[in-house]
Amino acid sequence: MKPVEAFEDIWDWTADDVSLLGELDENLQTRPLATIVRFAREMEESPQKRRRGRQPSLAAYLLNMALRLKAMSRVLKPNGSIYLHCDPKASHYLKLILDNVFGRDNFRNEIVWVYGKAARGAKGIAKQLARNNDIIFYYSASKQWTFNPPIGKRKLSYKEAKGSGFMQDERGWFKTAPRGDYTDESVKRLRAEGRIYETRTGSIRIRYNLPEIDGKVVEEYRHGSCWDDIPDMMHTPKSERLGYPTQKPLALLKRIVQASSNLGDVILDPFCGCGTTAHAAETLERRWIGIDISPFSAELIRERITGNFRYLNRNDIQVIGTPVNVMDARALAARDKFEFEKWVCGAIGANGMYQSKSPGDRGPDGGVDGVMEIDVVRKGRVHGEYAIIQVKGGNVTPDSVKALSETVRRLDAVAGILVCFADQMQAVANQRSHETWSDDYETYPVIQGYSIEDLLEDRPLQLPRRYGNRRGGKLSALSLL
Repeated sequence: MKPVEAFEDIWDWTADDVSLLGELDENLQTRPLATIVRFAREMEESPQKRRRGRQPSLAAYLLNMALRLKAMSRVLKPNGSIYLHCDPKASHYLKLILDNVFGRDNFRNEIVWVYGKAARGAKGIAKQLARNNDIIFYYSASKQWTFNPPIGKRKLSYKEAKGSGFMQDERGWFKTAPRGDYTDESVKRLRAEGRIYETRTGSIRIRYNLPEIDGKVVEEYRHGSCWDDIPDMMHTPKSERLGYPTQKPLALLKRIVQASSNLGDVILDPFCGCGTTAHAAETLERRWIGIDISPFSAELIRERITGNFRYLNRNDIQVIGTPVNVMDARALAARDKFEFEKWVCGAIGANGMYQSKSPGDRGPDGGVDGVMEIDVVRKGRVHGEYAIIQVKGGNVTPDSVKALSETVRRLDAVAGILVCFADQMQAVANQRSHETWSDDYETYPVIQGYSIEDLLEDRPLQLPRRYGNRRGGKLSALSLL
């Protein structure tokens, strides 16, 4: 299985870019942005660059980012913040753009995300250091930004606690801090609570008690700008991985959302991909809006949210720009077969798509359009299996169903799902084999038909639920946008 290519992340410099750059140049406020883009364009037009052949255009990427960051600045509330996860080859240019759009004085942090477990076992690269971190720029819209300091916890052994300067008495472990600006009345109250510690010289310090868990001291601390406790996607639980090429860990987005918003605030992710930001926002009871160019992404997010929060169904999440009825679906199938397949795979909950060439190429796919990972319980143990998805936007022939059966056997899948319009379902019914397979609970057909009408009505497939992705959530009082 190859990751789904939901978008093409390769930028080419075109005549439209020349026109857009000219528009930036005409406005005094945006002229500095044009200067940054033009400098990058001159760098890639150098003789050395031309000799290397066709390369993705950094200037085109920066131009598009500049226009989009300007648009984001217009919708950001005065107490809002923006986080930009950067490609290391473009981060220095992007910081110049962010300084221009949001103001140098509103730069808050350059967050270095070190890949947790991967950081300690990073594989070296020939003649350079291993790459095991990303950069995230954090800017606020004004001087009245919302900020909730991210708090972490760590367990320390007796030796580590002593080495950190913590103390122990008959009441347990504790640390101290200077009195600071506490008034005499506050000190009196803290003394009554047993929170005052006096040094040998008579100085007063504030006592902070530390709990113990499993014989270790637990310390709470504020995260700085280097985050090394969040692993990359390769080291996250398998149930979280969706096969999306740019997916980020849920823990990373939860920290960002929690730090810069409060209950009920609106979170906007204008490049929402597989929906990790939306997932984090829903978990933390924020409202959210996601934007992506890909129909696959839009439907994948809806399936991800409804799969992880049982109080929501398909109709609770409004998706704009993808088919909402059979007429829309037929129009998409007629206009672009490949985008139709991607929309179906996202909506049905595929973890990825098969292609015979590089991801995103239009060409033969061996009868497999999508792959759905499922958890199968046999003899009380969960086993990872998968079903394959084939999408037909037009005529379904008996040979189509036979070919799907052969593909299921060849790829050792447990099931094959043929998705088509309802008026083509009879061909599936006539040719579908009566083979079945079972888990500890039910028996399922090996080949099943699933209509576009079923999909739009959110009818379930005849498959076990995916235990890893179907966690229950608490009831939210927020109405989704």
